[in-house]
Amino acid sequence: MENKVKEINHDLLVEKIKKLIDDKSVKALRELQEEVTYHEFALAVEDEILNDEDRLYLLRVLRTVEAAEVFSYLEDETKTRLVGLFSDELGQKVLQELETAELVDILEELPVNLMRKILSQTPKEKREIINQILLYKDDQVGSFMQVDISILKHSWNPQRALAKIKADYNNNMTMGHNFYIVDNDGKLVGDITLEELIFNGEDKNLEELSSPVTFVHPTDDKEQAAKVFSDNDRSSLPVVSLDNRLIGMITSDDIIDVINDEATEDIYKMAGISASASEESYLKTSIKSIVKSRVLWLIILMLSATLSQYIIQKFTNISEESINHFGIAISTAVIVSLIPIISGSAGNAGSQSTTTVTRSSALGEFDKSDYKKVIFKELIVGTIIGAIMFFINIARLYIYYAIPVFRNDAFQNHQTDWVSLSFIILASSLSLWFVVIFAKFLGTIIPLVAIKFKKDPAVMSAPILTTLSDALSTLIFFGLNILVLYLTWKTGIIGSNAISPNNSSQTQDLINIIQQNIQTLSLT
Repeated sequence: MENKVKEINHDLLVEKIKKLIDDKSVKALRELQEEVTYHEFALAVEDEILNDEDRLYLLRVLRTVEAAEVFSYLEDETKTRLVGLFSDELGQKVLQELETAELVDILEELPVNLMRKILSQTPKEKREIINQILLYKDDQVGSFMQVDISILKHSWNPQRALAKIKADYNNNMTMGHNFYIVDNDGKLVGDITLEELIFNGEDKNLEELSSPVTFVHPTDDKEQAAKVFSDNDRSSLPVVSLDNRLIGMITSDDIIDVINDEATEDIYKMAGISASASEESYLKTSIKSIVKSRVLWLIILMLSATLSQYIIQKFTNISEESINHFGIAISTAVIVSLIPIISGSAGNAGSQSTTTVTRSSALGEFDKSDYKKVIFKELIVGTIIGAIMFFINIARLYIYYAIPVFRNDAFQNHQTDWVSLSFIILASSLSLWFVVIFAKFLGTIIPLVAIKFKKDPAVMSAPILTTLSDALSTLIFFGLNILVLYLTWKTGIIGSNAISPNNSSQTQDLINIIQQNIQTLSLT
């Protein structure tokens, strides 16, 4: 536990430690360690100026409790590396002083032979507890629960309970705001706060003073435990076996770590980055590891974009041939240049729904019976947002093409055809509306399907949503534009006099061209 608060410059502290190690000044090293916090001292020990031999020497010469405390603040990678270099004596000194849960975390990172060696040096009772914890999966409460806790008996009075808490505190037991009470069989009775123990008289036993308490089981999922914390606003929760025996507790600090890990993992997955990249800090992760964690999904997304590329290629040809048949003075580039706006809006709209639905599901805000409500709500949201974007996009495009430098590139042979351009603006804005609705639907349905089949929605949603939204938004965009241009040409609103919309042979030729291209697209 922390017991000193003097501040000291980090670089200066590292230099002092290095000099004292070189001088073999044991007494001065112990005194220096007492002048700063364990955390500050551990940060200095991590500095690259010191090597592992220096670190081992420090742990040997510091007193047992101080050595264990400093070691507990080191980075996980450093801990694992040093344990592999420990002598039997140093291992006994440092490792056996650690809390059981922390020792388990270290053991899980070690090779099997080294783990067995340390367990063989561990007292039998503690070894049995460690072996039990190691059986739990990483996503279960039992894998990170605290077992070195202060347990009170139901028949004790407050004075005896306080004496037990004080003794456990001196033995480095994990302390919380609430203390748990058990009966003679070790079954959970309730809990009591330190204030209640201090301000109640000695004439009552703890069972009379205890309050009912929510608990979790060691096999419960850690996300479920996080929800229990959130719903009950507690700083700690007891962990009980199936027969209600108290076996440990989890604290809010444990859950905060779990939530941070889960959030980081989900963010990485949704960005197409391997979850293993979240295990180390960014600056300590090698470039090779970063590349390996990111390149796979980028390649997959690039390959999946081949579908969108082919759709754009085919429909660009259809659009160009249609414009030529219609005899309008609009450049094909006008239509093609609108594709990033449509596909980008689809991706963003879909991601909003995916993120919202995934988060709400993780927090337990809805269950399977609410799926229809969730889908309908997102469709309504998509309809309203799409309508707003429809009108804004019309205004944006008219302003854009009102600027001469942009307008000149929109028309062929310097002809100005505002009527045809207006229908393209209308068609693209209408497709934007439909695309936003459809993307919202996809962004909702994909994570719901993943959850139904017990898959991680963060993993599935990003690549599937990107592929489908890009391809389908492009299809919707080109389809609506060609349809609107054809209908307005057919009715004589747009088009050259050289090509009569009433000429059935020309109309049939155009239909045949479009049908041939679409048939080719559907066959592929």
